[in-house]
This record gives sequence, structure tokens and C-alpha cells, in this order.
Amino acid sequence: MIDRRIVLALGTVLALSLSLVPPAAAAPAAEDPAAQEAAEILSTATAGEPVRVVTTTQTADGPRFATMVADSRAEATDLIEDALAEPGTSVDIAHPVSIAASTPRRANDTYRNQQWALNRLRAETVWRKSTGRGVVVAVLDTGVSAGHPDLPNRVLRGWDFISSDSRANDPNGHGTHVAGIIAARGNNRRGVAGLASQAKILPVRVLRTSGVGDTYTVARGITYAVRKGADVINLSLAGAVGDAHVEAAVAYAVRKGVVVVAAAGNSGCNVKGSYSPAYPAAYPGVIAVGATDRYDNVSSYSNCGSYVDLVAPGTSIVSTTVDDPYYRVGCGTGVGYCRLSGTSMAAPYAAASAAVLISRTRHRLGGAKIRSIMVAKADDVGVAGRDAQAGYGLVDPLRMMYGR
Repeated sequence: MIDRRIVLALGTVLALSLSLVPPAAAAPAAEDPAAQEAAEILSTATAGEPVRVVTTTQTADGPRFATMVADSRAEATDLIEDALAEPGTSVDIAHPVSIAASTPRRANDTYRNQQWALNRLRAETVWRKSTGRGVVVAVLDTGVSAGHPDLPNRVLRGWDFISSDSRANDPNGHGTHVAGIIAARGNNRRGVAGLASQAKILPVRVLRTSGVGDTYTVARGITYAVRKGADVINLSLAGAVGDAHVEAAVAYAVRKGVVVVAAAGNSGCNVKGSYSPAYPAAYPGVIAVGATDRYDNVSSYSNCGSYVDLVAPGTSIVSTTVDDPYYRVGCGTGVGYCRLSGTSMAAPYAAASAAVLISRTRHRLGGAKIRSIMVAKADDVGVAGRDAQAGYGLVDPLRMMYGR
């Protein structure tokens, strides 16, 4: 995103002579450029809600964010104009984001033979070479239930940006579902298996119980995950508006060699018309992941566009969840497992694929190389070649390891 700061250079006009011609009527004064920029920034604010103004300052340790809440547009305008006057600082507002899961189907079957995605990705063959050992995958979501019996010793101590503590527990269920897709323990005669079943999960809670949050919190979560040593960041969340602070956080992660994976969004695709990108998936350096069903069809809810890089299994995915999930997630109470659909489910399969490759190559490859291998070795599905619905194709962790 181009920096929003506007610098107006005013030339000095020198009066060299007098004229006897009567002066022309004065032209109306141009609107203050800072006010114009503030109005542009505020045009994306949600009506009727307080505006959170976010400033981003670049430092040697990565982007630093500060936030101020305005109760009126006039106050927000003043805050933005003040921030625009500070050198080296960009300013934006926090935009809403939410989990990228579509309307789920309720199901209680948790056995391995229900995990069609692992069959499609040839998981048992992948596991002969790598199970993700030694790799840390940060899950930025509603939190993760570290006490789930299918995630024993898989969940590290993270941070809860909603409650400001280190538990990062999951009152929703969505984040635990994502974590199970990545790292649920395999071959333990219980529940499900994750594709990178020996990877570690760094839980970073950035979404509230309802599954919604804002981009300011997401930006802080990304920089936190990088500083805590995450090898991969999974973002199963999406918003409709891009902004400076999340883009800066993503750029920082990519610069540090972290693989950043994000859900492409669940607004569907009108292949005959225009499309709207989802963020953070559409930022440079992010692996944007759409969803497929068991027949390799791109799911009807999956976003399309030039920003989509890969697709992965996302429809009717069985994974772990909490015993008392938030009702709108659609999971049963007291079960501990659930079947969900969405690009939220596809993204962690791509993140887990990155994790098994990082483990297999013993961290010798940087994030950019991992990304290039993932897209180069994807299994072309749908229209031949790269296309707006499937990107480069279906993620293929086996080809990634054997076909480099």
C-alpha cells in the first residue's frame, strides 16, 4: 500500500512588477490536503461505531503500532491530521475482520477415515519423510484449547490480545479447529490427525468470542508471532478492507523469512464479473488459499481473483474443537470435534504443508523459497495453468518434498 502521507510543496511567488490592470477575482482556496487525506481514510470506517485510529512507525525491530479511539468523525479527523503531521509515521484506521468459515454442517464423526483431506494429500506417505517436528506454526485466531486431548504437548504458551494474558484459550472453537488440522496428534487411537502432527502451535488470540476482531489487533499479533520465533503464521480470518498497519506487519514477517498463509475469503466468485479481494490474503508475500471439496472442485463459497495462490481441502473438514463452542460456529456441545467448511479450513492445510517442508529441509530454506516451492509444485486443478479460482493449483506436500 502506498504511504498515505501527503507532502504538499508550496512554491513562493515573487511579485516582480506592478500592474495597472485591475486584479482578478480571487480563486477559492483549495481544500487542506491533510483534511482530504483524513476524509479518504475515514471513508472506509464502519458507520455508527467508534473509530480506532492506528499509527505505524517503522523501527529496526519491525513496525510499531499505536492506537487512539475517537467517538466522533470530527475527533477522528483531528487525530488523523495530527498523525499525518508526524514525520516517518503512516496512519490508517482499524477495520473489521472475522473468521473465514462458511456455514458449517454439524457432525460428530471423528475417525481418521472421515478425513478425506488427508487421503487427498497422501498424508501417510508424507509422514514417512516429515511430520513437522521442530517447526512452530502461529495460529492467529480465536485462541487454541491447549487442554484438548488430541493436542497434547502441541500448544506453546502464547498471548491473548483480547484478554491481555498468556493463556490464549479458545472460547469460540474456530481456532482449536484450525490448530487440529495442523497438529492434532496422529496414531493415538483418538479423534483426528493433523497433517503436521508433530509441529508446535503458538496460539495468538486476536478475535473475540464471536469470531470478530479488528486489524489493529491482527497487526500486533503478527509482529508478536514473528518475535516469538514462528516459522509459519496461519491467518484463517479475512476482512474486506486493506490497511497500512497489517500490510506493514505482513511485510515485516516476510522480511524475517516467515511463511505467511491466509484464507482467501468466503464471498464466492463471479467468474463473469468483478471480484473483491480479501485481506490479509491479498497482501504481497502472503500465500492466499482458497478451498476445494473432495472432488477437487473449487468450493462455491471460495473467493477468486489474481491474489489467490493455492487451494487446499476446505469443505466438510473434521477437526478438534472446544467442548462448549460459540453457537454460531455450528459445532455440538460436549463433543470436542466438529465438521466445518471454509477457506479457514483450507489455509491450515497449506500452513501444515509448509511446516512439513521446513522440517524436512531442516530450516535451511527461507520463507520466500518455501513459498516458491509450494506454488511451483501445486497440483493443477480446474482450468489449465494459473487461474483466478484455483491459483497455481492444489497444495501438494508430497511433491513439495520429492519434486524440488
